[in-house]
Amino acid sequence: MEVWRKKLIESLPDLLRKEEIESETIYTIFMELTAKCEKAHDRGDQVVLSKIYDFAAWCARREEKDLWNAAGVGFYEHIVDHPIALREIPRWVPPDVFYEISGLLQWRMGHKAFFELSARYEKDRLKATK
Repeated sequence: MEVWRKKLIESLPDLLRKEEIESETIYTIFMELTAKCEKAHDRGDQVVLSKIYDFAAWCARREEKDLWNAAGVGFYEHIVDHPIALREIPRWVPPDVFYEISGLLQWRMGHKAFFELSARYEKDRLKATK
């Protein structure tokens, strides 16, 4: 079993069925996680959000292209379409990941919207460190 599947089973045992994890690709898993993330944002479910964002960041930091690419195009690129998730990006997306996906987000959102997000990200992260 691939390392990412083991990590996913450990990280999100109640979110996805083991059979689903074992049979799907990392790309289809991130499509499922994106939908679950949006619902968790709607409910304000901090526990589920933490688990999903932690797994996405873990994948984004891997050397294997399929993992960081799937996290980028299967998850981060799409959460900006959800208003609550977009607003909460500074809280949930770590700085190293944010900077790695910046080009993708700028492409997805457009220059002006990304500039606004980036400025808010910097401001919110600065406030969080004080």
